[in-house]
Amino acid sequence: MRNLALFSCASFTALSISVSATASPVLEEVAQQRQWRSLLHYDQIGLMRQTGSQIEDSNFFLAPDGQYSAVSELKATVAAMARKPVGDPNESAQCRYPARMAWLQAQLPDTYFEPVSCTEFEAWRAQLNAEKVFLVFPAAYLNSPSSMYGHTLFRLKKKGNDTPLLDFAVNYAANTDPADNQLVFSYKGLSGGYPGVVSVMPFYQKVKEYNFLENRDIWEYELDLTQAEVDQFVRHIWEMKRTSMPYYFFSQNCSYQLLTMLDAASPRLDLASQFDVWAIPADTVREIKRQGVLQEASYRPSTLNKIENMLAQVSSEHIAIARELVEKPELDLKPVESLTPVERARVLDVAYEYSRYLSARKKSTLAHLSGRSIKLLSLRSKLDVSDVFDPVVAPSMRDDQGHRTSRVSVGAERRLGENFTVLDYRPSYHDVLDPKGGYLEGAELSMFSGALRWSEQDGLEVDQINFLNIHSMAPANALMLPKSWHINASLLRDIALEDALVFRLHGGAGVTKRIGENSLLAAFWNGRVSLKDEYKGGYQLATGPEIKWLSSFEQTNLSLSYQYLEDVNRHDGERQEVQFGVARAFAEDWQWRLEAGHTKVSGGEWSDVKGSLNYYF
Repeated sequence: MRNLALFSCASFTALSISVSATASPVLEEVAQQRQWRSLLHYDQIGLMRQTGSQIEDSNFFLAPDGQYSAVSELKATVAAMARKPVGDPNESAQCRYPARMAWLQAQLPDTYFEPVSCTEFEAWRAQLNAEKVFLVFPAAYLNSPSSMYGHTLFRLKKKGNDTPLLDFAVNYAANTDPADNQLVFSYKGLSGGYPGVVSVMPFYQKVKEYNFLENRDIWEYELDLTQAEVDQFVRHIWEMKRTSMPYYFFSQNCSYQLLTMLDAASPRLDLASQFDVWAIPADTVREIKRQGVLQEASYRPSTLNKIENMLAQVSSEHIAIARELVEKPELDLKPVESLTPVERARVLDVAYEYSRYLSARKKSTLAHLSGRSIKLLSLRSKLDVSDVFDPVVAPSMRDDQGHRTSRVSVGAERRLGENFTVLDYRPSYHDVLDPKGGYLEGAELSMFSGALRWSEQDGLEVDQINFLNIHSMAPANALMLPKSWHINASLLRDIALEDALVFRLHGGAGVTKRIGENSLLAAFWNGRVSLKDEYKGGYQLATGPEIKWLSSFEQTNLSLSYQYLEDVNRHDGERQEVQFGVARAFAEDWQWRLEAGHTKVSGGEWSDVKGSLNYYF
């Protein structure tokens, strides 16, 4: 009885100390520290900012007003961690919030916190056994709306493990509904209609997804974090695994939320606050580098780049043999029997990678494909020959080393006999005349860009507004024919309609061929719909072919295109357009550009020319 009384007295005294500390002005100060607010994700970004935490899940907070009051949440946390758990200890505050616990113990050394054995967390942490954190940056992928700008995630290096594929990945992504079509997907992604969730999985699964299924190069960067920071990062990931946040493609996206998690793990980092409106993955990587955390980078080429590297080192005859080894229902090895061991190894390597590509991308309905891959690998393993191909050479510039994603331009234009001064702003990201280093070849992506123009005759007026502009010129090779496509939705001036401002939706699909080392030649079949009262019937619907040539060098880019469009309704007859552009980078973040066009319709023809100075920031 006496022991029980002493225990009760000690417990009451400890709780009293904690409650006393909770009521003191010390907690008011501690609650305003950036690290505490980072642990609660009191971060702000986007055009429509809210106060408080970006986490809207009430289960994440211990105080009823914890989402909006860092002080209330701190007091509730201290009080909860001073109590002995009731029921399952793994559901106690100490076990649910180990990152908060570790940080508060350092900040409030005189405050009592009830020790609890967190078996589930400790088992999970032991499984990860993380000693280092790597930032993983898969390149942009235009065929996925959520990955058009690229993606970032983390790899946790396990102590004693030297095989990265066996490490664990930490990923933040939108939990989308597979039943949603592209329109619904885009709307929800822009408006925060999907929950964003943190997941931890074997790293090889993410490599397969990005590197193999989506054909994306991957860059990895070691982060300069102390072991204490790595441990705190792991603790915070545990806290985040049980909650969600609204996912916004442009602001609260994968890359931005990874910054908030790093901020929560290290008091010396202040990453997320550097982004006010949107966060482009390449820009977040640059910011991590600017704050001195980014270390050595390594390159993992995509499966497509591996295959193209192989094809460049074998003859067309051997490529044909490799194709037959994969595509024929019955495996016929006679064509390889006369080859030298090195030639045979090369053919089998190409055939194996090609079969895996078709299988993973579901590009073939060949029933024998999965078994064929295994057979080809078995045949290759029996050859006493290794490293028969030169390795893929890493790009001279990484994705984070390319030009900055925002651009402002000022220029002069001559159009319909009138002179204009033009001011153009593009929030992001890239077009085919921009400096190519660090960006997808033949790719173009921008949203919500626009331009104003001024002339003595008309004054200030809107020149154009681009809502969406995507262009993908993916070159074919001897085995694969990736799709090339483009789409543009914008308000622009129609020179054939006395320069009236019209809404236009323009798109097409086709094929691209590489010409030499630096040029691409593409052929598209396009469709275009234009809306304006001045058109007959209030609209114009046209379709026809386009030929486009693009040359990209280290400092200079050139493009030339010819397009023929036939009015489907025969209202306005045919239309022919020729566009030419040349651009040259002359200093870091600076480029000059000259563009010219000629349009011919049934009622006449017109030319325009524009020179501009571009600044990237």
